[in-house]
Amino acid sequence: MTSPEAWPRTQIVGLTPAFKVMAESQDITRKISHRLLSLTVTDNAGIQSDTVEIRLDDKDHELILPRTGAELEVSLGYKESGVERMGLYVVDEIDILGPSDVMVIRGKAANMNKGLKEPRTRTWQKPGKTPARITLKEILDSIAGEHHLTPKLSDEFGTIDYEVVNQTHEHDLNLLTRLGAKVGAVAKPASGFLLFVKKGEAKTASGALLRPLYLTPKEVTHWRVSLVERGAYASVKAKYRDHAQSKEMEVTTGDEKPAYTLRKLFKDEAEASKAARAQLENFERGKSTVSLQLPGNPLFMAEAPLHLSGFREGVNGAWVIETATHTFNSEGYSVSLDGTVKKKTP
Repeated sequence: MTSPEAWPRTQIVGLTPAFKVMAESQDITRKISHRLLSLTVTDNAGIQSDTVEIRLDDKDHELILPRTGAELEVSLGYKESGVERMGLYVVDEIDILGPSDVMVIRGKAANMNKGLKEPRTRTWQKPGKTPARITLKEILDSIAGEHHLTPKLSDEFGTIDYEVVNQTHEHDLNLLTRLGAKVGAVAKPASGFLLFVKKGEAKTASGALLRPLYLTPKEVTHWRVSLVERGAYASVKAKYRDHAQSKEMEVTTGDEKPAYTLRKLFKDEAEASKAARAQLENFERGKSTVSLQLPGNPLFMAEAPLHLSGFREGVNGAWVIETATHTFNSEGYSVSLDGTVKKKTP
């Protein structure tokens, strides 16, 4: 086996691919460098777990079997510019293949707390005969605290509240995802935080917005776009209770027909407008997808805004990365991106 330093250079001229693996806080990069066949990090949007897969040459059978539950911190990048931390993962599967004598180590993101996916039944409601409404922030804070995570809620969702929220045989992450779907948000644990942020405008664990990424044809090795008809509805109506006038009112997002009407009665105009806008964004997004392959860049991650220009009509425009797959092997360091159309800004 040759070490990665002897591998062909990536397509970024003058840069040499590099990686770093910390196992239980110990740097094992040098120990596995000459055995490394491939290292793949997959960053997913939403509640799907981020993953790592490391393939090692085990022809001499001298590799020590890692324990399941061991923590791996993985970084990728280039020798000349340095490596970037991709995430912390927990080993949950080990394959030993023959006669090729390859050991495959797989892990899931350490922040995907198992407790977040345990079904629970409870009612989210303030106590009392005439209870005050419970806020989304209170629900998020409570769930984050139970799982020893720090809550991060986008400011625009800070005023959302409910009379009651029922959680029936549903895990906490699914509950938050369900609530997020109604307002165009995504919920996801990341590096010790529990994020609840606007879909397509995801934030880093520190709460900072992911910066938009820009690509032109000269920076992309291959690309494919599949254009699919958008949803059947061009506008969305939502009803709310106007307490001052003691009657139901209606708001409409979009100005074309056909119109889709949400069945829920919202507490006020602001909540109704937000729900209608989120539903219309889902219809507008449709199922059009983009897939790109390009030289590796650790800054490309799921949910980051992606802007394409210089391609052609149907390709150019705003997209959102749904999955970023980083691959480090004998051919260099590359990243494959799968995305969907970015919603329109209201």
